[in-house]
Amino acid sequence: MFQATGSVTLSKGVSTLYIMAHSNDRGAIHNDSLRRFGRYLRTRWASPRRIRFWLLVLIILYTLLGFFGLPWMIRYFAVTTAEEDFGRELRIEAIQTNPYTLILQIDGVELDDTDNRKLLGWNRLFIDFAWSSVVDRAWTFETIRFDKPVVQEERFASGETRFSRLVPEQSDKAPSDDEPAALPALRINNLHVEDGVLRFTDNLQEATAAATNDSNRVSLALQDVGLSVKEFTLQKGERFPVRLDGQLSEGGMLAFDGTLQLLPGLVLEGNASIDELSLVQAAPYLRQFAKVRLDSGTLNLNGQIQTDAQQPFAFQGSAGIDELSISEGSDEEPLIGWQSLQTEQLDLRLEERQLETNPIVVDGLFGRVVIHEDQTTNFGQIMAQPSSAEAGNNDDAARTDEEPAPFGIIIEAIELTDGTLQFADYSLPLPFSTSIHSLSGQISTLSSTSAEPARVKLEGQVAEYGLARADGAVDAWQPTRGTNLQLSFRNLQIPEYSPYTVDFAGRKIAGGTMDLDLDYTVEEQQLDGHNKLVLRDLKLGEKMASSDAMDLPLDLAIGLLQDSEGVIDLDLPVTGNVGDPEFDFNQVIRQALGSALTSVIKAPFAFLANLVGADSEELGQVEFLAGRTDLLPPQRERVAKLREALKQRPALVLELAGPVSRTFDGPALQREKAIETLRQRLAEAGREAEDPSLTAEPNQGIVEKMFTTHYPETDLESVQARFTEKQSESSDEKELDALSYRNHLAEQIIAAQSITEAELEAIANARASAVKDTLADPASDTRIAADRVRLLAPEAIDSVDGERIAMEVGITAN
Repeated sequence: MFQATGSVTLSKGVSTLYIMAHSNDRGAIHNDSLRRFGRYLRTRWASPRRIRFWLLVLIILYTLLGFFGLPWMIRYFAVTTAEEDFGRELRIEAIQTNPYTLILQIDGVELDDTDNRKLLGWNRLFIDFAWSSVVDRAWTFETIRFDKPVVQEERFASGETRFSRLVPEQSDKAPSDDEPAALPALRINNLHVEDGVLRFTDNLQEATAAATNDSNRVSLALQDVGLSVKEFTLQKGERFPVRLDGQLSEGGMLAFDGTLQLLPGLVLEGNASIDELSLVQAAPYLRQFAKVRLDSGTLNLNGQIQTDAQQPFAFQGSAGIDELSISEGSDEEPLIGWQSLQTEQLDLRLEERQLETNPIVVDGLFGRVVIHEDQTTNFGQIMAQPSSAEAGNNDDAARTDEEPAPFGIIIEAIELTDGTLQFADYSLPLPFSTSIHSLSGQISTLSSTSAEPARVKLEGQVAEYGLARADGAVDAWQPTRGTNLQLSFRNLQIPEYSPYTVDFAGRKIAGGTMDLDLDYTVEEQQLDGHNKLVLRDLKLGEKMASSDAMDLPLDLAIGLLQDSEGVIDLDLPVTGNVGDPEFDFNQVIRQALGSALTSVIKAPFAFLANLVGADSEELGQVEFLAGRTDLLPPQRERVAKLREALKQRPALVLELAGPVSRTFDGPALQREKAIETLRQRLAEAGREAEDPSLTAEPNQGIVEKMFTTHYPETDLESVQARFTEKQSESSDEKELDALSYRNHLAEQIIAAQSITEAELEAIANARASAVKDTLADPASDTRIAADRVRLLAPEAIDSVDGERIAMEVGITAN
């Protein structure tokens, strides 16, 4: 027991001493512990065998994580993020990673939108991450390659798109003043996209059907997209080469080869081309502005494009549109188009709002202008009318937005070859149409920034044998400011224009040709036109009813105007203020033509007199002395002038109604009748007298017998007593005033003569015949055919002023 106790006590003492010693020298003990731990590590863990083991463990873990764990993590986080943050379903077929080569490959990716429509996807994404990223301190990729990526975007009628719906809505909190985080350093040595597809769907509101909310969907697809980017970087001021090409599903190839800069601002420069791009794909957009159908057309562009901070967009190169055809939406008939439109140089700069081109060559231009029954035109009807809401928005924008600077357009020239223009007017009583084909020529420089007008020189064929020409100068942007244009038409077949003559004068045209020279000058909205109309061999056809026809004797007008060669030559001045809202060009032309014809018809003999230099006031009258039917020399000259004028107007026919007046011609006829009786009495008495006199002394006996015949109850002695007077107061002898006596007998004999209506008609007819015979005198070089003078029934005239009675010559057309 003692020994045990002592042992215990000794042990405790030793322990106590040890503790005390240890407490007194803690620093020494700590250092010793560290030395022993280090020795342990050197002997246990830092041995080559141990290092190889743990390296193997790390490699295995890295390999497992790289080949198996990382694909699972990528899939998990991608699918979870798409579902939780965006509410979309993401499907991934396979993910492969290689932790040693730093390669990532993701196959069969599809992301659906909320309506289960495919939003994007790809067949394979290959990423080759470079180990140099660790040294360069930048995300560096040797290669990124997309195989058959598909992106499907859609814009809805509300204006939002499928991808815009992925962006979270902005909160109402005030934006932070903190500067945005700097972009990471990034470099991609090779970026490739192969066989990509970009699909875009645009839901447009049909402008012509806004009231019914009908929509119009546009579907565009760019397929076989190839993209190649070298040395991609986000460093400021660094540019890298980019090549892009693709094909639109509806036709057309797109290509770009140039450089791109992303920071500090987007800069894109390079050569771009569009080959055989089908414009039909843009038809729905065209329908937003006009009710037309784009049937065909291909666009070709090749040139340099540029966009940067100073220049939103610029293009310089060649351009062309081939086989364009636009039809009206209402009747689907061709409206306008051409075979080809080309320019070797087109310079477009949005910043300067400037468009310049070299000469534009248009081959096979065709167009159609139609005037409908309600006087509207096909071009006026195709413009889409905005809805009331759109109109209100446009009005608000007009009030709040500043007026943009006008777009400057300079076209060096327009050259036309083999064009065709069709014209139809259905507002006329008879539908009418014609065409100008083989239209060729040139329009000189068109500039919206210059007051210099463009020179116009065009020529085309009208119908089968007609010719049309245009020559002059036109201010294309402000035609009413300054225009001087001469239009010439030759050998137009007039029957084709019957509808216009029906509308104008109610007559068809049976035959003839027309030449037309139109010379229009417009200066400060004032029109001054000098038009010349030449008609050849014009023949009128049947009458047609027309409410707008002028009441004109068109046959007479043609007969007056048509010369011996069958030509009608008219000058038609046209004036007016084209700026006046009431100005109607067709009405002005109608009035000018109507005035020209009316002036001729109202004063036909003044017109004929001008042909031969005669007195316009006298050519339509032939005057006769009382009781006489012969033409005095001045009247013969007048009829000769009339005959000469009629020779130049072979279509005219004269109508002669012999004038007679009992009060004017009666006394002369009575005298002539009394003298004729005297002549017969003298002949019976065996006395011949060429010009017997009722007052001649040798004839007194016969005259007294004639008096007694007419006045049997009157005694001659009593008559003689009235003319017997005393010689003087101192003498009772009386003497007969024989001359007075014979004059009284003659007057009474003449007064006793009766004039019948037949005799009056005979003298009237004789007068008309005298004029006719003079007009048709075969001895005259200017004689006219006898059938061109028609004798009408005599014209009785109540009273006559002056010494002559006038015959008014009537005129009509044959």
